[in-house]
Amino acid sequence: MISKIDICNMALAQLGQEPLASLTQDDERARRCHLFYEPVKKEVLRTHNWAFANAFTSLSLLADDGAPDWPYMYAYPQDCLFLRRVFAKEHRQHGGGAAFKEAFNADLHARVIFCGLSKAQAEYTRDITDEAQFDPAFVKAFSLALAADLAVTLTGDNTLAQQVLQKYTLALQEARRSNMSERFDVRAGRSAFVEAR
Repeated sequence: MISKIDICNMALAQLGQEPLASLTQDDERARRCHLFYEPVKKEVLRTHNWAFANAFTSLSLLADDGAPDWPYMYAYPQDCLFLRRVFAKEHRQHGGGAAFKEAFNADLHARVIFCGLSKAQAEYTRDITDEAQFDPAFVKAFSLALAADLAVTLTGDNTLAQQVLQKYTLALQEARRSNMSERFDVRAGRSAFVEAR
């Protein structure tokens, strides 16, 4: 089962660095991995509509007296990293979506979603906090992205950083291709989607 330290050690191996025993050890590599891990993970999750990170939810209505173009205001899903589409329930399986707008509401001090649907649902990429849910192809791409971000700070080698970045680009393309195949299987009946609560 893959873990956070496994992914960090995969990234370090790409840079010719010794593996870590713990992310809390008193070591510059551990500190850098801890610093970069979450931002890089979220960035790679946002790059594609990954089947394992895909979620559906009914949006929570906050107000229904907005502007004519955007009469309904909804809460932004708490674990949402990238809002893919907003739709009416009957369009869930058909890929149709309604126009929507994301904004920051100063009164609520929170992100909100505006749209013209009275009972809106959303499809989005969720943040994954359990590495065991990661797809193996995503793990490879993510570890290379992490290595690319760590390369200069840990090695000072710009050439190595560029080489790892190229590896990441290729791995990401391959991961996206395999994920698209999986998504077609999902539509045929093998569901990998998560119903958000």
